[in-house]
Amino acid sequence: MIVEKDSGTMRKLRAVFCLLMTAVLLSISLQALRAQVQPDPFSRGPDPCGYPDVTSPAYKLAAAMNWGYGYDSLLADLSRWGASPFVQIDSVGASVQNRALYMLTIQDTATPIGLRQRVWIHARTHPNEVQGTWVTNEMIELLLSEDPLGQLLRKQCVFNIIPMYNPDGVELGNSRQNANNVDIESNWNTFPGEPEVQVLRGLFEYFMVQPNPIEVALNMHSAGDCKRYFVYHDASGTSPFYAQLEQQYIGAVRATFAEWIQPWDFFVSWWNAAPLRYPESWFWYNHAEAVMALTYEDMNCVWAHGFDTTAVALLRGTAVYLGVTGGPTGIVASGALPPEFQLFQNYPNPFNPTTTIQYSLPHAVQVTLTVYNLLGSEVATLIDSEQRGGTHRIVWNARDVPSGTYFYRLRAGSFVEVNSGNASNVDGGLIVEKSSGEARIFWDTSETFWSAGVTGSYSQVIRLADAVADGNAAKEKVLKTTAAGLVTVTNINLAAVGSAISTGDTSSVAVPTIG
Repeated sequence: MIVEKDSGTMRKLRAVFCLLMTAVLLSISLQALRAQVQPDPFSRGPDPCGYPDVTSPAYKLAAAMNWGYGYDSLLADLSRWGASPFVQIDSVGASVQNRALYMLTIQDTATPIGLRQRVWIHARTHPNEVQGTWVTNEMIELLLSEDPLGQLLRKQCVFNIIPMYNPDGVELGNSRQNANNVDIESNWNTFPGEPEVQVLRGLFEYFMVQPNPIEVALNMHSAGDCKRYFVYHDASGTSPFYAQLEQQYIGAVRATFAEWIQPWDFFVSWWNAAPLRYPESWFWYNHAEAVMALTYEDMNCVWAHGFDTTAVALLRGTAVYLGVTGGPTGIVASGALPPEFQLFQNYPNPFNPTTTIQYSLPHAVQVTLTVYNLLGSEVATLIDSEQRGGTHRIVWNARDVPSGTYFYRLRAGSFVEVNSGNASNVDGGLIVEKSSGEARIFWDTSETFWSAGVTGSYSQVIRLADAVADGNAAKEKVLKTTAAGLVTVTNINLAAVGSAISTGDTSSVAVPTIG
C-alpha cells in the first residue's frame, strides 16, 4: 500500500531516525575506515565506496532497518511526488525479485521551449549507501518546488531519475549486491547482465538516440571515508578534453559547497584505460565526451548532514555546466549568457558513430543546424526550432550514413557558420581537409570570402595555407557551397600564399576564379 506523507513529516522522521542510529552508524563508519580497501584490477584503483564489515552487529541492525529508507519509503514518496504537475512516474522494469524500478521524469511542459537538455540521475546501487538516496531525494524535492532554481531547471531541462536502482538489495539488507548476490555497479561488461543493468542500459540506449540525449549522468553513491567527492576519470583513460570538461563540471558544483565537496583530484581513477564494467564506462565507450558521466560520493558516516545543500550544489553546478541561465532571481549567476554566437568543433573527431556538436547563442533565436555531405546534399537536420540563449550541445548519430567527411552549418537568425565533421577547423567557418593532393573549402554563401577585392579576404586564404601546412602544391581544387550545390574554384596558388604568410605581402595572391 502506498501511504501519502507530507514533506515536513518525512524530514522530521528522518531526523529522529538519524539520532537513534547515531551509535550504530558511528560503529559502521569506524569499521569502514579500518576496512581494507579492495583494489580494482582494471585501473579504477581503490573502490571509492569502501567495504564495511557486514558481519558486525551494528551493520546487521542498520541493514535490518533498510538504513532508514526502504522500498516502502520510496513508494510513499512516489505517491507524494506524483501529485506534482511537473512529474511523470513510470515503472521502467523490474528487479530480480520483480520489484518495480521507478523512473521520475521532471519537466515543466507548460512552458513552451525547444529541446530541453537532459540530465540523468540514479541512486541506491549499493543499498548501504543511503546518503546517496537522501541527496537524490532532496534534488527531487527542489525540482518540484517553487524555489527559483527548481523552476528554472524544470523549464529548461528534463530530468530522468531512478531513486532506487537496487530495491532487492535494500530489502534483503545486502551491502552492495542485488538478489543474485551480484554487484550491479560493476556488471556492465556481461551480457545480457543482471535485470537491473538491462533496464538501465536500455534506457541509456533509448535516450541517447533522442534529439535531446543525456548530457549529464550522475551515479549517486556514498563513501565510508566520510568525504564528499566525485570519482574523476583521468585523461589517460578518457581524453584531455574530457578531463577538462570534468574539471569544469566539478568546479561548478564546488562553487556552491566548496568547504565540503573535495577538489576534482581528490579521487582519480582510470589512469591507465577506461574499464568496461561500470555505467560510466558504457557512456565513455559509446559516446565519449558527449556525456558528463560521473559517480558522486556523499558522506557515509554519522557526521553526514547537509543533504539539501549538497542537492543545491549539484543542481546549480549542472545548470552552470549546461549553460542554463535566466530566472526571476538570476539564480545561475556564473552561467552568464555567451557574448556572441559561436559554433565549436565537433568531438570526438573522427567519430563512430556519434559525435557532439556544441554552439553558443547570446540570446533566444530561431536555430537551424544542418549536416551536409561533400556533394552539398543535406544529410540531416539536427535542430530547427527557437532556442534560448546559452550553450547547447547535440549528439549526431551517424550510424545510417557512410563513412566520410561531413560538414555542418549553424544558422541562428542572421548568423551563419559552417564546420566539419571530419576535418580541421579554421577560424571564421573555413574548413579544410588535405587528402589526395586536394584542399577543400566549405564556405557559406552569406560570407564575403569569394568577393574579389574585399578587404581582409586574403587573410582567409592565408589561414587556408596554414592549415594545408606545406604551401608547395602548385594549384589546389577548391569547392564552394552555393544554393545549387558545389562549384569548382580554381586559381588558388598555395605557393604564393605560402610566401604571403612569411612576408606578410598578399599582393601576389591571385583572386580565386569561380568556375
